[in-house]
Amino acid sequence: MFAGIEALNQPDTKVTKPFDGLLGMFYTKLVSQYQQDSAWFVEHSVPQPSDVLDLCCGGGRSVVELAAAGHRVTGVDLSAVQLVAAEKHAADKGVADRVELLREDITTLNLGRTFNTVVIGGLSLTLFQGPQREALLNTVRTHLAPGGRLLFDHTPVRNGEMEREQVLTLPVKLRERSGFVLVGTRRQPDSATQFTNMYGELIDDTGHTQRYLTGFRFRIDSQAQVAKELAAAGLAVREVHDDPMTATEGKASPFATRQYVIVEQASR
Repeated sequence: MFAGIEALNQPDTKVTKPFDGLLGMFYTKLVSQYQQDSAWFVEHSVPQPSDVLDLCCGGGRSVVELAAAGHRVTGVDLSAVQLVAAEKHAADKGVADRVELLREDITTLNLGRTFNTVVIGGLSLTLFQGPQREALLNTVRTHLAPGGRLLFDHTPVRNGEMEREQVLTLPVKLRERSGFVLVGTRRQPDSATQFTNMYGELIDDTGHTQRYLTGFRFRIDSQAQVAKELAAAGLAVREVHDDPMTATEGKASPFATRQYVIVEQASR
C-alpha cells in the first residue's frame, strides 16, 4: 500500500527520514500511550540513585520515568525532533535537573564514563543490523560499569510464525488542519524483517492537502540469535521476560510479540 502511495508521486508530498518531521512527532505521541516498557525498565534497573544511559531515547518516555524514580539519566538520540520532545517532557514532569540529552550517533558514541544501567527501548535494537549492530553493542560494552546491566526489548521470531500485516487508520487534528495517518506493519519471519510505514494527509481550511510519508524496518531474530550476538560482544543474557500485554501468540496483529531482556557482562 505505502509503496503504491509513493509511486503515485502526488503533489505536496514530503518523504521524511524515520522519526523526523511531522510523522516523527506523531510517532512519539503514538508510542507515548504505551507505558509498560518504561515501567519495566525502572523496575529492573540497578537500584536508584544510579547513573543510567538511554540509547535511542526518542521522545524521552523512559528517560523521564527513570529520572522520576531517582536516577541520573543521560539520553542519546540522533533525531533533533525526538530530543526536543524529550526535553519538553522532562521539563513538564519536573525532572530536567536529573536529565542530560545528547544528539549523537550511538554507533560511535564514547562519553568517557560508565553507567550502572544501559537501556535500549522502543524496539530500537531491532533497527540495527550487521556492522551497525556490532558497533551498538560495542557502545554498550564501553559504557556499562562492572556489575551493571543492559536492559532492552525486541520482537522475537516464534517457531512456525506466519507472515502478518496490519494497517491502522488514526485521525489527526493539528491547529487549523485535520486529516488522518495510516500506520502499517508487515512482519515477514522468513526474511527476519518487519516493516513499519506511515502515511499522513492534513487538509487546511482552504482544502489544500499536504501529504507525508516515512518508513523503517526492524530486524526480527530468534532469542538464540540475539543471545549469540550479545555473547560475541562479551555480554550474557540473564533473564528474558515476555511482555504480558503483547505475548499472546495467537493474535493476528504484527504488534503482538515483545520480550524484555536483562543482560550483564559475561563471566571471564
